[in-house]
Amino acid sequence: MALNIKDPETEKAVRTLAKRRGLSLTQAVRQAVDNELDKDALSDEEKERRVAAAMARMEALDLKYGIKRAERSMTRQEMDDIVGYDENGMW
Repeated sequence: MALNIKDPETEKAVRTLAKRRGLSLTQAVRQAVDNELDKDALSDEEKERRVAAAMARMEALDLKYGIKRAERSMTRQEMDDIVGYDENGMW
């Protein structure tokens, strides 16, 4: 059975993945789908373990490089103000 991908962005993404990894288009799609299925099959405990491990790695980098995390995220308006955009997207 064949797939017919009609979305140009999806086709471009598959071609990019295949080229970067030195795979055929079929292999690239297969690996991507297998990876997503593997993620879905993870238990809640395994997902929590992976998140905790990633957070620990980030905290280690924070300590190593003296990074102080922001207490909150900036709003879109705050980001636009820093860049200097006005209501028309201009400086």
